[in-house]
Amino acid sequence: MKRKFLLISFIIFLYHCQCQSQDLSDKTLITVAGKTVSAGEFIRMYKKSLYPGNQPDIDSYLQQFIIFKLKVADAINKGIDTTKAFRSELTGYRNQLAENYLTDSQTKDKLLQKTYQRSLTEVNAWHILVSCPLEAKPADTLKAWEKASDIRERIISGESFEQVARAASDDPSVRINGGNLGYFTVFQMIMPFEDAAYNLKKGEISAPVRTSYGYHILRLADKRPSKGKIRVSHIMKAIPPGSGEKEIKQAEEDILKIYNELQAGGSFSELARKYSDHKESASVGGELRWFGTGEIISDFSDAAFSIADTGMYSRPVRTSAGWHIIKLLEKKAPGTFEETKSYLESKINQSYLNSIGKKSFIEKLKKEYNFKINRTAYDWFVTNTDTLIIQGLARYSRTNIPSGYIYTFANQNYTTREFAGYIEKRGSRIVTDDPVYFINQSIETRASDHIFSYENSMLEKKYPDFRFLINEFHDGILLFEVSGETVWNRVQEDSLGLKQYYGQHKNEFLTRRGIEAKIYTLKSVKGERTLRSAFKKYSRKQGTDELMAGKFNKNNDTLLIISEGKWFTGDNAEIDKIQWTIG
Repeated sequence: MKRKFLLISFIIFLYHCQCQSQDLSDKTLITVAGKTVSAGEFIRMYKKSLYPGNQPDIDSYLQQFIIFKLKVADAINKGIDTTKAFRSELTGYRNQLAENYLTDSQTKDKLLQKTYQRSLTEVNAWHILVSCPLEAKPADTLKAWEKASDIRERIISGESFEQVARAASDDPSVRINGGNLGYFTVFQMIMPFEDAAYNLKKGEISAPVRTSYGYHILRLADKRPSKGKIRVSHIMKAIPPGSGEKEIKQAEEDILKIYNELQAGGSFSELARKYSDHKESASVGGELRWFGTGEIISDFSDAAFSIADTGMYSRPVRTSAGWHIIKLLEKKAPGTFEETKSYLESKINQSYLNSIGKKSFIEKLKKEYNFKINRTAYDWFVTNTDTLIIQGLARYSRTNIPSGYIYTFANQNYTTREFAGYIEKRGSRIVTDDPVYFINQSIETRASDHIFSYENSMLEKKYPDFRFLINEFHDGILLFEVSGETVWNRVQEDSLGLKQYYGQHKNEFLTRRGIEAKIYTLKSVKGERTLRSAFKKYSRKQGTDELMAGKFNKNNDTLLIISEGKWFTGDNAEIDKIQWTIG
């Protein structure tokens, strides 16, 4: 009686307290094996079970829910939740789910849109590099910047970009390309370089651009719409580096002979297998993988993209690798945003764009959690940090370190002694001679990790949906494991007993005989014969139904009706007369 009253009370709550759903979600519904289960968890599970044609009775569903929780409690009682395999699987689920909560979604969306728009354009740029590694001393960095600035002034004053590049660039490829990089698109250059190239106007020369390689001077040669991607096959006669005139001439003669055979009707794939020096593709008839601009040497790419239509092939094309004949197999235009979104996300997560999203996320959390730096402690560290400490060769005097915290946020803090130990343990990871920069970077790195970890630990508390999903994963894994012990493992161990049980109770498992079929009905005097003849003609062809409908349903007629479904004995008298045979 008490249980029934609980059910009735809960049903009243469920249907009449929608305006107070948050309060209701936090209330305890039942207690199973000493563990409380909230009304919110039950409501969520119940709503997930609702779909058209399935409206379970709430009383019956609650009984099933209680049984489910009892099985989970049994699994916990057996210690399944303490096993390494369980903890590993649950942690994997949680980490995957947490990714969606531990990022600045607005910044990520903006980055995705920005990247997609860039992917629709290809740029061609000239480039000069002045080498300067990130760990260079300030004096060397300034020297490199001044050199790059002087080079820029020479070009602005009228000197040829290519001539200056060949004389002054530290990029080894300048000997081959004269500083011209050809066309490229997103994710093919280091990000600061890509940003600079896409922000230039045609003919414009950039200011020195800093990357991990040094300082770059860029001039934008051209912009064009993306050509999408293509798939080609090719026949290649190689010209290895250092080849003499004889070898070069022989390669040209060989490719011309192959071209003449193609012109005479020879099979491209067979000739590729027989003659191509590119063994990786020769074995598959010369076929290459899909590629776009910037993903293969420009001479080859330009020739391939210039082929007018699929099935056509080029005249012999000379590249730095040798001679090629290229055949266009397939081409596809750039995809829509939705089509390319998952690819862009995967690339962003592999690039420094991901750090931008994380930095924005951390900045929002700093405001939310009132992050503060102790200026007194900060000033002490700046004053007492010398090059030996920066290089990891010395330690701070523990007696002189001020007491207190270097920073605080939410209910968290990081003591000055902890911070000193953190710096000493990291050694010389930050390459600089400037103590202000060193301490700023050290605080930023440690605080970001600290705030990120804290936010991760708070997800269940901050986001009810996250908490409910983790609970579902938790209970679902336990249910599967305990079911394996009590049901499936026993089935495997006692297959003879299972057969005996079936033999004794097989009449209890009988159901109505039924078929899944397709019915063709033709409204015609000679319908059966005509229909049979047409079906025999079209049944083995692709698009049978479309061909059948095209034959009989002309001028908007509906002489032919095609029905597909499942029928049981007694559902259709005409079907019952037919001998049911698969196929």
